[in-house]
Amino acid sequence: MLNDQDIFNRYKTKQVEFKKRANVTLIGHSLFDMWEGFEKTLTLKGLSVANLGISGTSTRQYLDVIVKPKHIQHLGKTVFIFLGVNDIVKEPNYSPQQVLDWISQIIEETEPFALPNTRYFLLEATPVNHIETVANTDIQAMNTYFKAHCPAPLTFIPTYEKFLDNEGNLDRCLTIDGLHYNEKGYAILREILETYL
Repeated sequence: MLNDQDIFNRYKTKQVEFKKRANVTLIGHSLFDMWEGFEKTLTLKGLSVANLGISGTSTRQYLDVIVKPKHIQHLGKTVFIFLGVNDIVKEPNYSPQQVLDWISQIIEETEPFALPNTRYFLLEATPVNHIETVANTDIQAMNTYFKAHCPAPLTFIPTYEKFLDNEGNLDRCLTIDGLHYNEKGYAILREILETYL
């Protein structure tokens, strides 16, 4: 498990992204962070993207290590937030409600750096395929809570079903390891996000 120092170290390697003024901002964990391994200059519908994803981060770590110290100085017109699944494993005080509270704090803390018409979207956590650290039942419970309690100004984006195989797991042809996406997985993620642009 990556500790707060590991999260900060990853942030330091991504300072160009964090300083970028882009149309779209991605805030999240490895499923955003690892996208750069497939597309160095990421755009969505031709719009510039600042990929502020940090692999291994929990929502609490993102709030404490990245947001509260003001490492985010600019948000685009559209902000996609993809957080929560690592909290199930890493945070001793984990609950779906706690994660949503942390996400709300992330929005509050970064709002001074947003545009007047910035829109915020919360992505539903996607399934896994037989990994040791987290089960799909836990992910679904968190997603159910997120969907039912998603606060303004967040818009909830369903993603889970689009990544499933016939057995209710993350489709093996979309993943490199049962958790993280491959190129086909990122093509689906792109399609989902571009629907909201």
